[in-house]
Amino acid sequence: MIGERILLRLSRKPGTRDYPGGTLNTNVDNALEFLCKTVPQFVERITNKTVLDFGCGWGRQSVAMALIGTKRVVGVDIQALDKARELAREHQCEGKLTFVHQIPPETRGTFDVVLSCSSFEHFEDPVGVLRQMCEAAKPGGSVIISFAEPWYSPHGSHMNFFTKLPYVNLLFFEEAVMKVRSNFRQDGALRYEDVEGGLNRMTVAKFERIIQGSGMQMDFFRCYPVKGMPWVERLPVLRELLVASVACVLRNVPQASETSRTGPREPATRSAGSRRKGGE
Repeated sequence: MIGERILLRLSRKPGTRDYPGGTLNTNVDNALEFLCKTVPQFVERITNKTVLDFGCGWGRQSVAMALIGTKRVVGVDIQALDKARELAREHQCEGKLTFVHQIPPETRGTFDVVLSCSSFEHFEDPVGVLRQMCEAAKPGGSVIISFAEPWYSPHGSHMNFFTKLPYVNLLFFEEAVMKVRSNFRQDGALRYEDVEGGLNRMTVAKFERIIQGSGMQMDFFRCYPVKGMPWVERLPVLRELLVASVACVLRNVPQASETSRTGPREPATRSAGSRRKGGE
């Protein structure tokens, strides 16, 4: 009760607008900014390529990619696809875009680039999702993952829409956080995994274990510290607490093809969450 009262006092007033940030500020014009900041030569990697956008949400980044020169984009998500299709029509690029609820079997192993942006911390089964992503990439194709924020980072709880306090998930018990959150969201969530969009408590270390078990060649991996703090990514404890985003590029090289078909090995620990990519 004490923790609940403290957190509520440190939150915005119920009934007021969400604090700005995250997907609230995303539109087609800026949808690729995060990827361009975290993935080297991102635009060059997707130019004239077939791209699978895994967890495409409302389709903003899929539309943005179609507009800058990709050959074809397939967006996959379990919700909001009507809005995504409407957005494609609005920008007159529906001929280069397809939105589906699951990867068409006939397209597996055919994509030049398979992408997950700002989704990996939400997937209920991240190991299974990465397996599907690896299987969708053609030989020599790449899998790109970029997400923010990891679980132990300042806003890894994704509760910054109602409080600006960092490390909410470390400072307060989950029950207290969910009770305060109920003043701002009425979805009945009792756990982080139950909130809209879902959270799988994806730490930096857990993410590394998952991608290292993918059977794919790692071409690029980088942790981006909060406000560019030096050396943070090299110190294990500080890396978890002060890394704001993580990105990697994996490649389906021929010598790894057998492993890629079977998918990644599941790490010792695994959390559940939602595969949706909507609001926090």
